[in-house]
Amino acid sequence: MKGIVDRNLWGDYLKKIDPRVSLDQIQVKLIEFEPGECLCEQGYALDYLFFLVKGKVKIYVTSSEGKRLIVTFNRPVQIFGDIELIQKVNVLNTIEAVSTVHAFAIPVETANKLCMEAAFNQYLLEVVGRKFLTKSMTLSFHLLNEADARFASYLFSISHNENGQFYQPFIAKKDLKEIAEFIGTTVRHQNRIIQIFQQEGILERAPDGIKISDPNLLKEKAKDNLYEMQ
Repeated sequence: MKGIVDRNLWGDYLKKIDPRVSLDQIQVKLIEFEPGECLCEQGYALDYLFFLVKGKVKIYVTSSEGKRLIVTFNRPVQIFGDIELIQKVNVLNTIEAVSTVHAFAIPVETANKLCMEAAFNQYLLEVVGRKFLTKSMTLSFHLLNEADARFASYLFSISHNENGQFYQPFIAKKDLKEIAEFIGTTVRHQNRIIQIFQQEGILERAPDGIKISDPNLLKEKAKDNLYEMQ
């Protein structure tokens, strides 16, 4: 995690933010996160309200037994910490960078002052409402779709950037167990799915993992990837 001082980036990113949110007159940082770094972690106090302006993140929840389940993947522009800010609670989900991420970070103290403005409150209300709708549809996706669709959806998300471009065909073997956990299936069942996907020409085995052969077939199997609904 490091701060960014490039003012040209600031100008470009500010144009992406809703005009009801004016970041040029308040205390705000532009921060870069590398893949695997967390913007915030479940159970910890909220330090910043984040605006995702570049890159992709995955959001997941961890049970008391230590099991993890993917909630969704997000692309720009998205806001994190809004529900926690309003409810005055600790962070509800872990948010982890999938690619290189740039995010505006507003200290909680400053964000609380922004909440006194009607326009900003209206913006937060719309964001929270959209999140609840997305979470409901994602839950339905988990309940109504088989593990092969969930697996394909997850692979699609980590192999495509925030602009929908295919850039990462290889998934390391060490990551496959984690993926099985995230999508709520067993490693054994996931291996059966990999075998079927291999027969269908979607992916192929590699010495240290798997390689996506046909991203278009993968997208079809993912049913347009409901993990990335925003």
